[in-house]
Amino acid sequence: MPLTKAEASLLSRRTGMAVEDFTWKNNGILTLLNDENTRACVFLLTSSSDVNAEGMCSVYEVRPKGCRTYPNVLNHNDEAILDEGCPHRAQFPEPTEEDSIVLLNLEEQLLHEE
Repeated sequence: MPLTKAEASLLSRRTGMAVEDFTWKNNGILTLLNDENTRACVFLLTSSSDVNAEGMCSVYEVRPKGCRTYPNVLNHNDEAILDEGCPHRAQFPEPTEEDSIVLLNLEEQLLHEE
């Protein structure tokens, strides 16, 4: 999950973790790490790597915008779609044009932070 520098700073302050302990650079963009054992976000409280395992976000109140908008993602035509990799996508409504605009604005912000 990509995140802005401001989001990373907020997460660092709230968790007491160094930004480097929960992020990596993906083509120059800060991205949340996955736990090597659960293969889920480092902030997901779970002990299982099963995609249907129960878990709870430990930073829910300050989660990044990308997490707030997921499973909406942009396709190659810059249209919001439901992420094919989300095992729960059938539980979400189809994205709207407004969702596309939100994601395009987030992408623009991320690209200008490189």
